[in-house]
Amino acid sequence: MKVKYYGKSDRGKVRSANEDYFINEKLDKNEYIFVVADGMGGHNAGGIASELGALTFINQYKYQRKKKKSIIDSMFFSIKEANETIYKKSLSDPKKSGMGTTFSACVISNMKAYIVHVGDSRIYLIRDNDIKRVTTDHTFVEKMLEQGKITDQEALHHPQKNILYMSLGVQKSLEPEIIDDFNIKDEDVIVMCSDGLVNTVTNNQMKKFSLIYNPQESVEKLIKLANKNGGTDNITVQVIRINKAEGVRRLEPISIEKENKRNSLILLLFIILTILFILWLILTS
Repeated sequence: MKVKYYGKSDRGKVRSANEDYFINEKLDKNEYIFVVADGMGGHNAGGIASELGALTFINQYKYQRKKKKSIIDSMFFSIKEANETIYKKSLSDPKKSGMGTTFSACVISNMKAYIVHVGDSRIYLIRDNDIKRVTTDHTFVEKMLEQGKITDQEALHHPQKNILYMSLGVQKSLEPEIIDDFNIKDEDVIVMCSDGLVNTVTNNQMKKFSLIYNPQESVEKLIKLANKNGGTDNITVQVIRINKAEGVRRLEPISIEKENKRNSLILLLFIILTILFILWLILTS
């Protein structure tokens, strides 16, 4: 299994600070871990919550895996530990009271994906030219949508669409969303992002950029597009591309810029050759 990935976080155009945090790491030959967290709370406490939650989670996860715990058990224990750590920190400092963070973690191992998730950051799966949201938004608007009280269009523009009913660190205990052991396929692309991307870029744009470009280019261009469309929040994106066979040589997708540059060079060469041919005809006539 070969996994190519890239992640980046950007402050955006409006916020004075970036309270998002992300992690990507190869743990061994066939195990990779990815985290996206979007913090909330006054006095920059959101940034503390997102970083503290992500680092607590990954440190505990590594510790549990060394003890030979299963992937999903390790993830479940680690998110509980991260929640408790943030919660205790918020109680110890009045300025950090009520701080919390969204939290999405994905482990990829042996062509399987494992997810724990809280809040409204999102994980998408792009497969066979189709994009599907894998995680649930833990918002009151999403709950109203599930209950049929509002339509998809009403949910899209609802003024309270980002108000969470569950996040990491706000309450003493929580029950995260767990997606245990779903199969991934060759050429699958997984996109993890904070709502700063979701609110400014469409699913189709996300799919198009993630398929056309390699992971680094796609992340850079998605962030650039989100900022072009307002950049109203912090923007964090991770793009993960799966290849089944590591020993098989695969061509990296050619970006539109590189392809256009190549075509321009071919056209220029054709023009030069045409001019030389005309000059040859004139000189030999």
